[in-house]
Amino acid sequence: MRNILFFTFLIISGVLFAQPNKVDAQGRKQGEWGKKYENKTVYMYKGQFKNDKPVGKFIYWYPNNEIKAIIIHDENSNRSVAYTYHENGKMMSYGIYRDQKKDSVWNYYGTSERLSLKETYKNGVLHGVKTIYYVPQELGKPTTQVAKTITYKNGVLDGPMKAYFDNGVLKESGNYTDGKRNGVFKMYTPSGNLQFTYRYKMDKYHGWQQTFDAKGLVIGSKYYVHGKELKGEALDKYMAKLKEKGVNPND
Repeated sequence: MRNILFFTFLIISGVLFAQPNKVDAQGRKQGEWGKKYENKTVYMYKGQFKNDKPVGKFIYWYPNNEIKAIIIHDENSNRSVAYTYHENGKMMSYGIYRDQKKDSVWNYYGTSERLSLKETYKNGVLHGVKTIYYVPQELGKPTTQVAKTITYKNGVLDGPMKAYFDNGVLKESGNYTDGKRNGVFKMYTPSGNLQFTYRYKMDKYHGWQQTFDAKGLVIGSKYYVHGKELKGEALDKYMAKLKEKGVNPND
């Protein structure tokens, strides 16, 4: 009887001293916390809190009990390192958080663990160059081939953009200002010949829009002013006016 009572005491003590999801008198999370999927024994996540702040390692799981993410919080700073995983166990992404917002460079991977995307963040928004990669289906084929690079400023497209064919040849180039196409956009053939030139002023056609043949000669052109096409006599008068003022028609 004494042994039974002692064993029961050990079980109760273990439960009492391992109770997760506690808050202190001020309502702040303290110690071990975790949450399970509804109607399952599998945890969604487990981790530790200190004065409502996540500290140390947090682990997140898929419903099938495969690890979904591991986030390591530095107790002495606002920095956290995050690793996420596909359900097949391969790395999905890697990066850091500052104040629980994405920051600096983040790398993303496909289910074969090939690099597919690289982004730069500042205070939780895209800021800097975003690089998209070609990811071949053949697992044995190495890849570092860039498909596209675009530039962001405080979460908005702002800066140069370049796209490439899968053989590395430039496919398209242009520039964005405050989220809008601005300036000259050029498109090329897979062999690298210039095919089209489009000119924009804050997302509207402005200037000569041209088509080129394989020798680089202009075979088609249209002229626009702030999104409106000019033809015939109206175009001739406008060109004469620009020439008189010494203004470049593409400005």
